[in-house]
Amino acid sequence: MFNPLVDREDLHHRLGEITAPALVIHGTADAAIDMELAERLCSGLANCRGLVKIEGAGHSANLSDPEPVNRAVLAFLSEVTTPAARKG
Repeated sequence: MFNPLVDREDLHHRLGEITAPALVIHGTADAAIDMELAERLCSGLANCRGLVKIEGAGHSANLSDPEPVNRAVLAFLSEVTTPAARKG
């Protein structure tokens, strides 16, 4: 089960191909994935609308800290579903 995680191909060079609006949410206490990788993910996405850092949250921030995660997701969805956002 561990090998597929460590042996998988790095696709960061293809992130720019994703043009849909995106939001990266990451726990500041995530021991599995460093904050630097979350920042790299956001900067590599062509239309990243931001990186939301959930203070003190670990790898499953949506489970341990659902309120700030849900607020971030709702704000993002509100932003990308407005008529002005759909035009651009």
